[in-house]
Order: sequence, then C-alpha cells, then structure tokens
Amino acid sequence: MTVDQSIEIGSPAEELTIHDAVLRAARDCPNRVAVRCGPSSVTYAELSAEGARTARALVVRGVRAGDIVPVVARRSVRLPGVLLGVLMAGAAYGLLDPRWPAARLTRLIREMTSGPVLADPAGALQLDTAALRHVPFSELGGAAPARLPDVDATAVASVFWTSGSTGVPKAVLSPHRATTRLFGATSCVPFGDAPTMINAAAVPWDAFSLELWGMLTRGGTALVHPADVLLAHELRAYVADHHATHLFLTPALFDVIVEGDVEAFRGLRTVVVGGDRLSPASCRKLLDSCPGISLFNGYGPVESCVFVSVHQVTAGDLWEDCGVPIGRVVAGSSVYICRDSEVLPRGETGEIVIGGAGVAHGYLGDPERTAQAFRTLDTPGGPAQVYLTGDRGRLDHGGVLHFDGRLDGQLKIAGHRLEPAEIEAAARAVGCRQCLVMPVTHRAGDAPRLALFAVPSVAGGSTLSLRGALAGRLPAYMVPTAIHLVDALPVTENNKIDRAALIREFGYDG
Repeated sequence: MTVDQSIEIGSPAEELTIHDAVLRAARDCPNRVAVRCGPSSVTYAELSAEGARTARALVVRGVRAGDIVPVVARRSVRLPGVLLGVLMAGAAYGLLDPRWPAARLTRLIREMTSGPVLADPAGALQLDTAALRHVPFSELGGAAPARLPDVDATAVASVFWTSGSTGVPKAVLSPHRATTRLFGATSCVPFGDAPTMINAAAVPWDAFSLELWGMLTRGGTALVHPADVLLAHELRAYVADHHATHLFLTPALFDVIVEGDVEAFRGLRTVVVGGDRLSPASCRKLLDSCPGISLFNGYGPVESCVFVSVHQVTAGDLWEDCGVPIGRVVAGSSVYICRDSEVLPRGETGEIVIGGAGVAHGYLGDPERTAQAFRTLDTPGGPAQVYLTGDRGRLDHGGVLHFDGRLDGQLKIAGHRLEPAEIEAAARAVGCRQCLVMPVTHRAGDAPRLALFAVPSVAGGSTLSLRGALAGRLPAYMVPTAIHLVDALPVTENNKIDRAALIREFGYDG
C-alpha cells in the first residue's frame, strides 16, 4: 500500500508559537487595528505592549513556563492582550465561560492549577475567591520587569474542555503549532489582504482560536461581538460599519441566519461553517443569493484544534447523496482511514484518524483516556502519533474527505461535541432514577436539539425544577432544550431502552 492510496497529507507549515506570530505581525503593522469592539480598539503596538505587561505581571506572581493559567472571561477588547501575555510568559491558557456554574468553574480550575486565576469582572463574580488566587484583569499592569522564558511551538498553548463519556469533562492539551499551522503561508481558508473576522465563538471552544489568532497572527482585525449570539441585523452592521470580511458559524446558526435574512451575509468575502453536518438547502440559498461569497465547510475535533480538512462548497456539492464533503487536509496535518489499526485504501469507509502538527498532547491528568485516544499508528510512511476521532469517513479517489457519522454515542449539537453520559450523570445526581439523553427533531431537515427523558426518584418533581438543577451543574449548551418526565422508560424485547417509542410518544420525527 502506497501513501497516495491511503493518506492525504497537508503541506508542512512553518512552526511558530502563537505569540511569536502575533509579535511578528505587530512589528510589520504596528499602527493597524488588531482588535475592535464597538467604539473601542487596540492597535498591534498596543496589543504587544499589553501582552508584555501581562506576561511580566504573571512571571512576578510565580507563573513559569509550562504552567496553565485559567482565564475566566467573556469576549472583550481586553481579553486578547491578556491571552497574549499568558503565552509570552511561557504558560498555556485555559479559557472558561463565567456563565458556567460556580461549582463547575472551581472544579475545572483546580484541575488546571493551584496558581493565579485571571478574571474579568463577570468572571470574578463567579469565583470562590476564598479558595482561588484570583487576579483581576485590572491588576495585570505595572509589574516590575522580568525576563520572559523561551518556549517552542510544541509547548502547550491552550487547554480546551470537552464533554466526557464518564461524566467528567476532559481537558485537551493543544500545542502552539496546532493553531499556527492553520494560518501560515498556506492558510486553512483564504484570508487575503487586511482581513476582518467577527469574533463571536464561545471562549472555551477552539473556534475562538480560529477567529482570534487567525486574525492576529496574520495582521488582520478581530471584530469582537460582545453579546451571546450573533444575530442577522448585527451581522449586517459589522459588514456595513466595520467592513467585516470573514465569518465562522455553526451549521445551526448558519441555517437560522440564511432562512431569516440571507442578505445579511452580503459584503463578506468568506463564510466558514463547521462543527456539524451542513444543510445543502442553506448552502444553496447563500450561494444563489450572494454569489460573491466563498463558502467553506471545515472539519476537525478539538483534539486537533479547529480544522483538519476544509472544503470550498460549490453548487455541484449540493446534489450529492453523501452530503457536503469535509474537504482536503490542511497544512501540517494528515488523515488516515483505519479499521482495526489497519490503514485502508482510498474509497473505503472506516474511522477517521488524524496525525500531524495539530494533534494535542493528550488529556490533562488522565493518562488512561489519553492512551485510549492517542496512539502510534503504523502508516505507509512509517510510525506516526495519531488521534482516533471516533468519526466514520472515507477519502475518495481524489483525496477529498467525506464524513459518515459517529462510531460511538457522542452527539454534535449546535457545534458542541457532547457526551450524553455526562448529562445523564448530572441528571442522576440531581434526583433522576433513570434517564436518557438523545438528539431529536420535530421535522426532517431541522437542526437536532437535545432532549432528556427522565424518571424522577421522588414524585411531584417538575421539568422546571429539574432544568434549574441541571443549570447549576452544566454549561447552558449542555442543558437539554426539551425535558420530559416519565413514569418509566420503555424497553424493547431485548430490554434496551426503546428510543423509537419515546420519539413516537412525544411527537418527534423518526
């Protein structure tokens, strides 16, 4: 078996740290706006100075190369400089959403560090300040000079938290090069001159890296959206008032904006969609209404940071029975299709296995799950360190990757990869004797939403009280949209939960 029969390899990417790439951009264009949020803006010169001040303040507080610094914050004009400073100090940042329950934040922070925790005003309100060394953003300036450490592109830069099958979240250790490989001389999508990308992704998600570092490592402008969800009229304003050129959306939000106001996209150069299956109907409507826009479909688990493959969507893709392709492999990455640890030839379907510079170092403090998911694979080019995605797919004979669902029970809802087991564990902890979480739709073609079917331990409970209890333990995106309390979960003849019976009983589409 030869390499070109079984594997697609992206061109090598220059290996830089994220902060080296940003500082290089700052030297090239110091007066260009790096970050804008409403009327406030920060130039590249100001951004690099803010990063240096933050880095020195952290080093003085005992942060060392290889440490993890939790950052509890919303998107803001200040946040990029703080993150840059963490990286310049030789540490990695772990971004956490201050809207998450306080108990969850405390648990995740303690898994990352016993050192300082950085927080904006919203984050500070959620923290147990008696148990955590809390440092407000406002106290990060004016520190005495300190020598900053050197790190290379293989060092951990970001910690991304993803849902865990055992009911415990997993912390993915992502290196600098996993991000910078996407934005080098051969970038994952075309950015062109002076790009401006809307920064609207959730901060703990790797798509935030695409929107932020995709701009700041290339001399572009990150246009910060401070509200929770980007709406069509806000998109129109960003294009008209701030000349936004690039936008990333999950398929669910893409569908909403396309159906509600497809003209809101007009004026953008590029729309990138990723995190779930694309709707051909929505793609067709955008391409017909705004023919000047380039539309890209991206694929990649958080364990390989943002994208492993990208496909420019054309009208010809939208009539294929197998769905919109997920594309060709990006620079610095490799993809294998495997079955039973054997690399399959092109055209055959198996598990999508990822190698290259984008692969994470594993899961923080969890060697057992790391060993299960991160392996050494015998490939036609020799042994390679890889990540087993659990996704089914195939490389066609032209080298284009196609997605064919999951091998396990993980779900993708609104771009977030979820383990039903984690949500079910939370439901049992708050008083459910039996429970089942699964995706549901009311009509064929609708974006799936999360439903919980639960048998309460004590009679007299309500869906409202259960929703509130779950919200105290889980991030908002993991709290099921629909909650149904039942006397018992129906079972099949084999004593397995009868999912089809629940779908019929509650009027969902099968």
